[in-house]
Amino acid sequence: MKQSTIIDRLTLLQIIGLWIISIILFGMIYFAFTFTNHPITNHNEPLTKDVIGFGNSMYFSFITAMTIGYNDLVPVGYSKLFVVIEAILSVAILGIFIAKIVAVKQEEIIHEVEELSFEESTNSAISELYIFRNDVKTIIETTKTSKKNNNNLKSFEQSLNMFKLALQNIEHATKKLTSEQKQNSSLRIELILNSINFSLSRMIEVLETFDHKKTNWKKESITATIVESKQIMQNLYDTYIFLKSVEPQTKVVEKLEDLNKTLKTLHETLN
Repeated sequence: MKQSTIIDRLTLLQIIGLWIISIILFGMIYFAFTFTNHPITNHNEPLTKDVIGFGNSMYFSFITAMTIGYNDLVPVGYSKLFVVIEAILSVAILGIFIAKIVAVKQEEIIHEVEELSFEESTNSAISELYIFRNDVKTIIETTKTSKKNNNNLKSFEQSLNMFKLALQNIEHATKKLTSEQKQNSSLRIELILNSINFSLSRMIEVLETFDHKKTNWKKESITATIVESKQIMQNLYDTYIFLKSVEPQTKVVEKLEDLNKTLKTLHETLN
């Protein structure tokens, strides 16, 4: 396993725990040196081989880890090497600790930006769907009273492109969300599904109106755009359906069922 992967998996508490363990471990090493010719000295005298000496060893380890150094305790001989090792190790652990804090803060900021981006993107898309419904409503009314509907068909094709673009924006924004974020955005998803379903119903209504007026709307450009839009709506349905098991009582489930029924109606209309 890569070192970076191991470090990334460490939590802030684990890093603090690792630092404390290293202080205790080096404190025990310094105390062990009191039984050799390379002790930690206190005013040129080796630390005592008792509880007080053990406490001073831990104290020396702590000030070394903190890179303070009050010069009241001084290493002698090989103990200097372990002082250097502990100082380097403590600086490294401190660097990991600071980097971890920065990473956590960055994740929080990214999370907030993603949620903001999702809300902003979907707000824009919902507005576009509202415009689409109004345009289609006008096209329906005009088609019912007009004998020639070529202009209405062109207007519908333009509106249809707006409809597809709005769906693409919603899909793109949704892909950025984690499962937790999707669950926390259930009210927003409910609003999205409601807007899509209303817009889809309008689309079916205008297609039925064209059929009634014997207007040939099944041009390749129109049918291709409808099929693409249908696929995006199906993708969104498949993405949001997990909420059915997470929050079975929410209105999102009801909106998903409505969308599924309307998609089936669209499929029948296309055929």
